[in-house]
Amino acid sequence: MRRFLVFTIALGVVLGFMAAPAQAQAPAPKVTINGLVDFVGTYYENWSGGAGLSLDPTDRETGWYSRERGVFTITGEIGRAKGVLALEFDFTNGFNAGGSGGCSAGFPGTSAGADLDTDCAGFVETKWLYIEAPITGAGSMMPFIPAATVMRAGMQPARGHDYKTGILFSGDFPGVAFESQWAPNVKSTLTYAQLRETLDEALGPAATESWAALLSVEIGVFKGLTVKPTYAYMRADGGTGQASLGVPPVAGFNPNGTNLYTERHTIGGDVRWTTGPFSLQPTIYYQFGDQQVAAGGEDVDISAWIVDVTGGFRTGPLNIEGRVMWTPGNDAPDQIGGAGSADIKYYAPINPAFAYLAGWSEIWTSGIDYATAYLAAAPGMSYRTSPSYDKYGRIFVGTAVDYALTPALTLRGLLNSSWTSEEVDTDGTIGAAGIPAVNSGDATWLGWEVALGMTYRFAPNVALDLIGATLQDGDARDSNGNDAKDVWKASARVRVTW
Repeated sequence: MRRFLVFTIALGVVLGFMAAPAQAQAPAPKVTINGLVDFVGTYYENWSGGAGLSLDPTDRETGWYSRERGVFTITGEIGRAKGVLALEFDFTNGFNAGGSGGCSAGFPGTSAGADLDTDCAGFVETKWLYIEAPITGAGSMMPFIPAATVMRAGMQPARGHDYKTGILFSGDFPGVAFESQWAPNVKSTLTYAQLRETLDEALGPAATESWAALLSVEIGVFKGLTVKPTYAYMRADGGTGQASLGVPPVAGFNPNGTNLYTERHTIGGDVRWTTGPFSLQPTIYYQFGDQQVAAGGEDVDISAWIVDVTGGFRTGPLNIEGRVMWTPGNDAPDQIGGAGSADIKYYAPINPAFAYLAGWSEIWTSGIDYATAYLAAAPGMSYRTSPSYDKYGRIFVGTAVDYALTPALTLRGLLNSSWTSEEVDTDGTIGAAGIPAVNSGDATWLGWEVALGMTYRFAPNVALDLIGATLQDGDARDSNGNDAKDVWKASARVRVTW
């Protein structure tokens, strides 16, 4: 009996010593909350900023609104594993399209309008909900593989494929991503995006599937020079199901919500070079594939490309940047969609994230007031969702200048001009699906834009942004044979971050 008791005590002591290190090494859970709250006010003339506003650039309209956005990100960490939840709230102050009270309507780019008493239920957006865990490397699921790999699964931000937001695959998506570190100067990102899913034929007999896969390898050649070759594939049956992202409607042809498929390969990549005060970042992508244009299987070829180059010079408080973009397009008489359709020559990202050329324009795309943009209700014509202007392609030349007057006050100026690659038929009428016209083209200039603004960081983690902008001239923006009006816009934003 005594021997048994001694053995039991000894076993308990040994197990205790074994358990103690494990308990001591067990990581403590950690929860953090990060976020931002924006309050934005905008005045505009002839802006055509989104759904519900006129898409006719010859109409004269004037408006003003204010809105707020809150994004709250909750991150739970245990060792190297994470769980992330991000919630977003978007409201327009006092806006109620129905006139019957409640929070059922909002200015384009927001979820709802908040009127008197502001009790708005049911307008929480789940932006992210994903897990992150080590798959290979030390302390992972497969520690025998030396290269460290992290997996993210769920609703998550797109990472590792773009140096320039919106040019190929940005924003948020549901799916799985793997980031691997193969060497100190070599890492890769492999992403599978589940854009639409049939799930079960009993649940959705007419449902279609759309998905994308991307692989990027980032290589640090030497200090200051990084290259990132990328391959991307997208198969969209009946579109992507989200605001025409990835398959924008053009020239009256909209494959979204149909049984028509889009199959597209994109190859190319980015280069980032920095030496002293100078920087250069060229991006080149070529697309090829097939676009089904009519029921019964008729399809046409896709052959398009985009070149986007930014360069900069920084010295002390002064930062000067320039950007040039060119993507080709189709001629005005080319029919897009239906029997007899021409081949597709305009470039389209998988997910532009409503943010292509963000920061380079206050009218055409996202800026201080980032919720919407000029011609936002025509996704194939607005910079934030399409580099191409409808089927005609586009050329952009712009410069941005920042000057830090003090550590808290930065002045900013923007100047840009845009053209279409092919002449636009300005006798056509702009609609949500573009310009359904097949007559001869007669104009290419979309106009020039100038913007002046400032950022004042008047308290820790609090900033005031002010900017005014105008888009002038541009006969290619004419519609239905009438001259387009000049656009004016002024925005103010107060942002709190933590």
